[in-house]
Amino acid sequence: MSRILIIHNPRSRRGGQCHSNMKRWLEAAGLEDGVEFAEITELENIEPPEERLVVAGGDGTINSALEWLYSKEGTCPIGLIPAGTANCLAASFGLNLKDAEACEIAFRGNNRRPLDILTYRVPEEDRTRLILQSSSLGLPSNVGVSYERLRQSWFWRALFRLLGTTSYNLLAFFEIYHQRRRERRNEPVLSMKIVFPPGENRPDFEGDVLAFFLHNEPTIGGNLVPCPKAKLDDGLMDVCIFRSSRSHSYLRMLSRLGKGSHLEDEDVVVYHQTAGPLQVSLSLSQPFNSDGDIWLESAEFEFALKPARFDIIDAG
Repeated sequence: MSRILIIHNPRSRRGGQCHSNMKRWLEAAGLEDGVEFAEITELENIEPPEERLVVAGGDGTINSALEWLYSKEGTCPIGLIPAGTANCLAASFGLNLKDAEACEIAFRGNNRRPLDILTYRVPEEDRTRLILQSSSLGLPSNVGVSYERLRQSWFWRALFRLLGTTSYNLLAFFEIYHQRRRERRNEPVLSMKIVFPPGENRPDFEGDVLAFFLHNEPTIGGNLVPCPKAKLDDGLMDVCIFRSSRSHSYLRMLSRLGKGSHLEDEDVVVYHQTAGPLQVSLSLSQPFNSDGDIWLESAEFEFALKPARFDIIDAG
């Protein structure tokens, strides 16, 4: 068992450079003793560290590392060194810093901030997965699937690189077009039932939906704000549902979603904060987007909340 375990992803955007910078910083600081490096794909037979875990990578790497720590019932504090593309979670803790500054906080910092986590299970898997920031079903997940499929082509990969986050808006327009076409043809659209905890005295939700968001923080993808009231440490999960509606402009809804002003459309948008657990049933199996990645698809989901499950070493 190591004193400090560093989990890194050499395939992240800055993975190789960050790995070299960490080694140089540790050597200069005289902290290399008792420190172990492990790639994100090598965790199966590794035990949690005694003192702290440091994760160097993007949001996907952090999600996988904390899911491993959760499965091992680890409770050590966690330092984050951003080395991915968006680094949204690190930014939420004030850690979008240069490698040397991030190392100073991750390895020597003592200021801790609790992090709630959301968990989900599906009948097809005998495991519990984590949501640290955001998750979705419906339109946003379909956009994610389309993005990953199209970027296998050099043309679309180059176009997405040129457009940046606007790429997702472009794909969302295509999804909206297909949704409207299904509605005009009276074809089935995604229907959802959400069972809320009985102790909260809240009616269950049932109806046709365009999009479903379940969040631990306000944003998704850096340019949309589906859950403006969400906080990483408030002991609540935020649910935002966009109803399927022929009488409302989906493009206008998308524009308001970018500003976080969509909650005013109460006849289309349903927003709740809950301590959970939630049972979600869909009319058809759907891909599930969790922290920017599609891990699985299912028609049944069980969500739960673990308040203050981890301690993140932040900038203070």
